[in-house]
Amino acid sequence: MYLDLKKHILEPVPMNAKTVKLLKKFATLKGISDKQIKREWLGKSPVEKDKKKQEILKELTKA
Repeated sequence: MYLDLKKHILEPVPMNAKTVKLLKKFATLKGISDKQIKREWLGKSPVEKDKKKQEILKELTKA
C-alpha cells in the first residue's frame, strides 16, 4: 500500500465558506473577477495564503 503523492499534491483543497465570502468581497472591491481571485488563491502555499488573507483583511477594514 503506497501513497501516490502526485495525486494528493495536485488535488485542490476546498475553501471554507468564510474564505470564499472574504475573497468575493475583495474581488468586488478591486474590480477583479471571482474566478481570477480563486485561481490565484488555490495556487498559493498555506503560508502565502495566510499572508494574503491578512493583507485582504487590512484592505477591507480600510474600505
